[in-house]
Amino acid sequence: YDPRDIALGFHISAERIRGGDHEDVLSRFRQAFDWREDQWDHDAQLARIEVIAPSGSQRWLQVQRYEMEDFNPDRDPLAEDYSNPIVQLRAGMPFYYEEPVVSAVEFSSDGVKQIMVENPTDQPMLQKWVVTRGNWTLPDVSWEGPPNQRRPGVSKLTGRDDRNRKILLPPITALEGGATVDLDAMELMIRDAANTNLLGRMPVPGRFFEYCIPPKTQRQTLPVSVTNVPAGGARVELIQPRWWSEPIGGQ
Repeated sequence: YDPRDIALGFHISAERIRGGDHEDVLSRFRQAFDWREDQWDHDAQLARIEVIAPSGSQRWLQVQRYEMEDFNPDRDPLAEDYSNPIVQLRAGMPFYYEEPVVSAVEFSSDGVKQIMVENPTDQPMLQKWVVTRGNWTLPDVSWEGPPNQRRPGVSKLTGRDDRNRKILLPPITALEGGATVDLDAMELMIRDAANTNLLGRMPVPGRFFEYCIPPKTQRQTLPVSVTNVPAGGARVELIQPRWWSEPIGGQ
């Protein structure tokens, strides 16, 4: 994705801070935005803009500096105790994001169940599956239909009718400790709990996950199945990211 560039203006003053001076406040403000993550701090994160709409939706955008702002004030900011910097920021991940929605299904024995899926956003959803021990078969269906009337059907992109397409995973045992299927191209598509690549162990060579969930997909269910369920049961989670092109609206 192309990055998102934004410019934000701020009003900075120390007049309401007891014992504060403008130089100190301005320094602390500038430390809130950095050019990159601190390579010595293992817990470092980029600055995050939070947008809360009246509807209650809560979205974030991670940003970093990419260009130094000009310093050309009409008056001395230290004497006036006031600065109005315009900060040039860049979001390498250009979409505003919400907390992902998680659907889960549990099995006490071998069988087939339905799991809920929905994508109300205006962006394709790169879903993620997390499974425990067992022999899992997960859906990987093609989609068709207008917004909010999506359904499994013929893919306009490939021309294939994969509405019933399913993917059999390698047997997940106590050795693997579980597995994750991730359609995000920045991640291993299929990996075990230790982050070991499982693509080479696919039961059907060359058969991988292909289809994301389209934007504006209304709530519906897809089938998941498992065999060889252990004594403690089995569980599958469908983690559904929420990416938006705008900070509010777009549903």
